[in-house]
Amino acid sequence: MADIKDDKTPSTGCDLGNPLVLLAWQRNHLANERTFLSWVRTSLALFAFSFVIERFDFLLKRVQQLEMFAGITQKHLHTEYLTLSVFIAGVAVMAVAVWRYYAVRKLIDSGTAKFSAGPDLVIMSIFAVLIAGLFVLYWAILN
Repeated sequence: MADIKDDKTPSTGCDLGNPLVLLAWQRNHLANERTFLSWVRTSLALFAFSFVIERFDFLLKRVQQLEMFAGITQKHLHTEYLTLSVFIAGVAVMAVAVWRYYAVRKLIDSGTAKFSAGPDLVIMSIFAVLIAGLFVLYWAILN
């Protein structure tokens, strides 16, 4: 009777009949979901920040039209490039979050004992370089 599996028990490389192993398996899935949700929050923050940049540009254009600023050089800030870049970064973060969630879920279900932080570090490095490059490019456009 001990070797009969319940239909609700997922098939993994682990012995989920052991309650301690089952709890550890569930904790790993919950941790993966929390990590996914933090990536989604980051993506949503990037979306919101892109809209804030656009609204701030609109405010600056309106302020430059006031008479008290008539003698000041009215410079176009080209924020549409920055806004679009931040929005695209948000989309990319969302795509990476979904990919990472399913990749880690597959590893957990297969019972892999060790995870590598390498892919996450590579992705984070790529995003850091891209964001720094975008700001350098934006700075070059302004000057």
